[in-house]
Amino acid sequence: MEQRDRLKDEIEQLGKVLAKILSDFLHLKSTGQISQSIKISNQQLESELDIDIHQLLALPHKELTTYLQDRQLTTDHIETLAEYLKELGKSEMDTHKENATLKLKKAMELLDIADEISKTISFDRMHKKNTIAALLN
Repeated sequence: MEQRDRLKDEIEQLGKVLAKILSDFLHLKSTGQISQSIKISNQQLESELDIDIHQLLALPHKELTTYLQDRQLTTDHIETLAEYLKELGKSEMDTHKENATLKLKKAMELLDIADEISKTISFDRMHKKNTIAALLN
């Protein structure tokens, strides 16, 4: 019982850290410090959560699913990570279209993985996928 409570606390903490990284990224992005905000956010993801964005972007679907599950990410965490990649893609759309497209497609893939893990289809995730699809067109 105690171990389950500790695991639950760790998962909640993970969610808080992800949310804070996304919030900090969006704040720095809004001040025009895009490259600085990307660098800081990626470093935080790696140092605090052992999530390497460059590695994540390169993983094929099955390995990506394993990578996320090994880090005990819930569907909510995966959705937050997808939101982060979507925002990265949006911020690079004008300057680095190829990188932006890769990040947007990976965000879409993360949402698909969240569907697979939860074994449900969420209207919220469907809306997020439609938003990303519109950015890709």
